[in-house]
Amino acid sequence: MKTIIFPTDYSENANRALEFAIEFARKTGAKIIAMNAYDLPYAETVMTHSLLEIMKENSEAGMAKVAEKLKNANIPFETRCLVGNPVRLVKNLVEDEGAEMVILGTKGASGIEEILIGSNAAAILQSVTVPVITIPAGSKFNGVRKIVFGADFKSKKNSTALQQLAEIATVFNAEVVIAHVIVNYGIDNQTVLDAKRRISDYLKGIPHRFEVLSGENVENTLLEFAEQERADMIALMSRNYSFFESIFHKSVTTKVAYHTKLPYLALHEDK
Repeated sequence: MKTIIFPTDYSENANRALEFAIEFARKTGAKIIAMNAYDLPYAETVMTHSLLEIMKENSEAGMAKVAEKLKNANIPFETRCLVGNPVRLVKNLVEDEGAEMVILGTKGASGIEEILIGSNAAAILQSVTVPVITIPAGSKFNGVRKIVFGADFKSKKNSTALQQLAEIATVFNAEVVIAHVIVNYGIDNQTVLDAKRRISDYLKGIPHRFEVLSGENVENTLLEFAEQERADMIALMSRNYSFFESIFHKSVTTKVAYHTKLPYLALHEDK
């Protein structure tokens, strides 16, 4: 891994995520590109121009503190203070820099906020094609010894996600627990055996085991299981939805990103 994108709004949550990004960069030798995005609604006024100048100064002042932390950590890094939509800027930066990962802090959401407003973090999960690690409010990084991976045993489009999962588990020397959740349907033994064989091929040399769980919904069942397992990270594969599908479909990936108290790894299915 060569490059990690670290979007920050200089909040306490972002500072926690920076600690994780630094540790990850240490273990992989990757460079961190820290970025802050600032923008205003469109208006042709002198006041808007003045506010943008103030926002630029604030952005650069906050980035100077981030740069100081990265310098003290002896991590290769670059910084960017950019004007525009943060989701679009992160996507462009990932593509332009050939980055392999995005790490950022999240504050979560619930109720009407989740339905109508959403969050930049959730939008980033859906817009980039590289793994995204989100660090929720209140979490503390104490290493990654166990990862719970919510898997769909029927999926045949998970080779990229499994390769990425194996790489990250290797970085931390972590155990992987692969959990398939059954909700209102059964699953035959042959499907389970085929999935175990297929997934294990990607996790050779990595301690791992399989669990088949039953619950009322995938999201809550996975979150409760990860808590019972005392996992340090929860991972899921994000589905590739078309534009119209994404309007009406709130993926399990996004729901877990909103509600998990653990560092969360979003992987992506094969195209």
